[in-house]
Amino acid sequence: MSWSTGRSEKRTPMKVPVVLSPLGKWSFKERTLTENVSPRGLRAITKWTWQLGTRLLVTFDRDGIQEPARVVYCQRLANNRFAVGLALSAQMQQWSD
Repeated sequence: MSWSTGRSEKRTPMKVPVVLSPLGKWSFKERTLTENVSPRGLRAITKWTWQLGTRLLVTFDRDGIQEPARVVYCQRLANNRFAVGLALSAQMQQWSD
């Protein structure tokens, strides 16, 4: 029996430098890397725990593109790190290395 993850798009393992910053009052920014990407989201490794539903601004370091995103999960990892799943508000047409 197979179980659906609810994901319809393929994830591509890719390290893309990004800056995460919450939308709203905070002026906090974290520079980090993605672990994988898809046209509608990404998984990034972070030093901070993020609450589900938190709205962030993702800035793609290489080209300066900014995209609003929403936290869909935050998973504790080893070494005081977290994996955060982000749903992008717009579909990314192409990811490049």
